Formats: sequence, structure tokens, C-alpha cells
Amino acid sequence: MKRFFSLFLGMVFLFMGASSAAAATPTPAPLEITKEVVSQVPDQIQRLLDLAYAEWEAGDGNELKKRNKYTDWNGSKTGYGWCGGFITWCTLEVGIPQQSWKKTPVGDAEGVVHVNEAGVGKLVTGYSRMNRTTMIPQKGFICVFGNRDTKFAGLTPLYHVGLVYDVEKLPDGRYRVTTIEGNVSSPGDDTHKKAAHAIRMFVRDYDPSVPKKDNLTLVPEEERDREENASFSYHYTYNNPSLYVHMYLMPWIPET
Repeated sequence: MKRFFSLFLGMVFLFMGASSAAAATPTPAPLEITKEVVSQVPDQIQRLLDLAYAEWEAGDGNELKKRNKYTDWNGSKTGYGWCGGFITWCTLEVGIPQQSWKKTPVGDAEGVVHVNEAGVGKLVTGYSRMNRTTMIPQKGFICVFGNRDTKFAGLTPLYHVGLVYDVEKLPDGRYRVTTIEGNVSSPGDDTHKKAAHAIRMFVRDYDPSVPKKDNLTLVPEEERDREENASFSYHYTYNNPSLYVHMYLMPWIPET
């Protein structure tokens, strides 16, 4: 009996040690990539951008149902918050190779690739496993927004995602980032009703050199060169001033 008990304790301690080692596995640090804006992106990424733009243009800031083509691709019958579903639908339509977030190999992945998921957390998990996260924006990257105020749907670094459509590097080292975002609210305008679930384009300034909670700011009014409407805004998504950039996910990696 004593021998059995000793053997049992030994197995417990062995299991605890293995579990502790697994828990201590560090999350890969954001990948260092060029800080310059890359104008020439891979063909598949350009097709992704063109399709996302066409979908934004066709949507025109109008209301979409919670269940739509951006949710149906993964078999959902009820619909869901589809900010990530919109991006993944676009990647599927242009033939970008897909990885399951559960089966994504740990380690560097080659070529253009996307994680076949809609949930923000699952997208982040899959891309992190492939060492494809960064704090530098490029066209075709996926911006992961965090929320630092519990007043806006809960405190979380995994709040929302948008597709980076364009990037301009500013003289002071900041970036002016244009995103196309699905499943966002729209205030409407003279010709559009207010919408809870729409596709909109946003332009905002991003500074990777400051603490995350302060890294997203609005474009100064004197530098805005177009009018806001139901489908375009210089403001924060959901009018949430607590929004910040948590990281960028990389379907492609710029050459250095």
C-alpha cells in the first residue's frame, strides 16, 4: 500500500512539473518588421484589399442582419458579432490558404496565410502560434483593438478587429491607418438610417512608441480631407474613446 501511495505521489508531482513547464511557455514577442510602409503587397493581399473595399462600397453604411454571408461561411445558423467573420470571408473568397486555430503549427509559417476563424481571441491565438503578430501596421494586416474601459462592453485587449486597408507614415514616426471594419455601428446621415451592424471605413492616427492605452488618436480636424458619412468616419469604432491598438496580425510578412 505504501509503495502504491509513493508511486501515486511521484506521478502527481511529475504531472504537476510538466503542467508548470507548459504554463511557463512564453508568448512569442511581437515580430520586428520594417517600420517603413510597404507599397507593393503580395497579389493575394491586394485582391483581399480590393474585395474588402468593394464590399464596403457596396454596403454603403447600410444595416446588415446579424446573420449574413459573413457569418454563414462557418456553418452558423444564428449569426454572431462578425467583425472577424467579415475578414475571414474575404480571405476565403480570394483563395488565401487557411489554418485552423486549434491545429496551427507552433513556429514560423511561410507565405500568405490566414487563421480560419471569426472570434477575435481565436484569431490572435492562431496568429501568435505562427509568430505573426507585430506592433507595426502594413496594408493587409489585421488590427486587433483593445478596450480599456469597462463601460464599453467590458475591459479586454481582444475587443474588435479591422482590416488595414492603407497606411501612411507621418513625419513624427506615427502612422495614419485606414481600416475597413465589419459589424460596426453607423450614425447614419441625410440619406441613410442609423445602423447597428454595418461595414465602415475609419482613418485614425497610431503611435507604436507610446503605452498601448494611449496609442490611438483622432486625426486633427485641420488634416481631414474628406467628409464623414454613414460609411466613413475619422472617429473611434462604436464612438468608444477607450479604444487602443493591442497588436496587428500578419497574413503576410514584409521582406526586410
